[in-house]
Amino acid sequence: MPSGKGSKLLRYVEHRLRVTLSDGRSILGTFLAFDKHLNLVLSDAEEFRSLKRKGDRSAVVEERQEKRTLGLIILRGENVVSIAVEGPPPPSAAARLAPGGPGVARGAGRGA
Repeated sequence: MPSGKGSKLLRYVEHRLRVTLSDGRSILGTFLAFDKHLNLVLSDAEEFRSLKRKGDRSAVVEERQEKRTLGLIILRGENVVSIAVEGPPPPSAAARLAPGGPGVARGAGRGA
């Protein structure tokens, strides 16, 4: 079994990750895939930016954080500075689905 970066990242597939980018933004999303260049695929992604605004007369710097929903994204590995695990993977898909009800399944082909 290889012990490179790939095998370490594989254990975090489907976890919630916070990725910090080189321009200061941070992206929070569900980790789906990566490649050898550390390009990352995240689903249900949200972007967080810190905006600083200086007051006119006061030396107080007002800082606020802006959130933006992105959805499914690909992050270029060149821009990734750090990766942090925010949460465990969601429960399995089978547990999330409601059990099937009574019914009859029939083919919907052209035949009689």
